[in-house]
Amino acid sequence: MNKEELNGWFSELKEKLENAYLSSDEPWKLSGFSGPEERWTKCRKPVAECINESGMFLDIGCANGYLLECVKKWTEEKGLSIVPFGIDISSKLVELARYRLPEFKNNIFVGNGLTWESPQKFDYVRTELCYVPETFYKKYVDRLVKKFLNENGKLLIAEYRSRRDDEAKEWIDISLKKMGFEIEDYKSAFYKGKESARVVVVRKM
Repeated sequence: MNKEELNGWFSELKEKLENAYLSSDEPWKLSGFSGPEERWTKCRKPVAECINESGMFLDIGCANGYLLECVKKWTEEKGLSIVPFGIDISSKLVELARYRLPEFKNNIFVGNGLTWESPQKFDYVRTELCYVPETFYKKYVDRLVKKFLNENGKLLIAEYRSRRDDEAKEWIDISLKKMGFEIEDYKSAFYKGKESARVVVVRKM
């Protein structure tokens, strides 16, 4: 995939996300989830479960900032404090995130993790592999680990599944191991007896 094709891929993704996310008023749907709030909460809480110390937290693909807001609240319930940062490919969604988190509006940027040059490094970075073309998965994870994480920082890679997904499909931790990454841990979420999400921890060594 050349540069022009890659730019086209990101443009299509941006249009797809804006069409899907901006058609609703509920904050979890504006954050990219079409199901009930209860399921959204169960599937996203493992992100906070992977955070065991206070620090700076970057959400790649932050959408309207609802996950940033929730992770901040969930970690505070554990006696921890995070400083939220976010990037999203859509300027429209970034505007919503800045409105939702006015105290941290200067921490939220337009960009994508494959090309964005971060002004600093972070203790925790959350992302999903679907934000880049499949052929870039390994390069993407490598880049985040090397360029975005503080010493001993954690990359939190999330995978979310719907009822339509094949239950026999291997989970993200297996895929990452096959790419050569060392998995420190992962947290799962279950909804109505079915595993619906995993958040995998890749630590900077």
